Amino acid sequence: MIKNNLKFINKKFSEKLLLSFNKISSSAKKSAVMCLFIEKKNRIYLILTKRSEKLNQHAGEISFPGGSLENHDKNSLMAAFRETYEEIGIPERRINVIGQLDDYITGTGFHIETYVGIIKKNTIFRVNNEEVSELIFLPIEVLQNKTNIMWTSKKFGNKSYNFWKIKFLNYNIWGATASILANLSVKVWDTKLQKAI
Repeated sequence: MIKNNLKFINKKFSEKLLLSFNKISSSAKKSAVMCLFIEKKNRIYLILTKRSEKLNQHAGEISFPGGSLENHDKNSLMAAFRETYEEIGIPERRINVIGQLDDYITGTGFHIETYVGIIKKNTIFRVNNEEVSELIFLPIEVLQNKTNIMWTSKKFGNKSYNFWKIKFLNYNIWGATASILANLSVKVWDTKLQKAI
């Protein structure tokens, strides 16, 4: 089966193996993101955003549409839908949710739940420039090639941190976003990633 189409991705998420994603119980601040696939001109992309430099937290970083749960959110999925609409203007009805990826706890104290979805054809993006400075279309071929997904380390202050980093054009994709994308790469395309450090 061709691995570069939405039918293949949908099938992978419908298999029992992928339904058993890793849930974490934690007291960290709950947040939820959308890992969204879209087809454009017969190629499949993932939607990422570059966060506005004006934001108080994670300014300028590459991330998925999403954010923290608020009191009026019924659950994490509703929070992911709300934030996606606020940031890039895609309403819930234009997204077909096909599964979830492993939960992730960030070093900054957020507990991220990741929902995977497919954006329906002919959906129009409306980017909120207050929150998003750029919409990034990441070709899935980037994640199918394990040489683009690197385990690296960097010093912040006196402490050294190990983390995933993804190579794509001149974008610096790292931290939680890169970890979630690495998880997606392994689960969908069976890439054999190695932590070399």
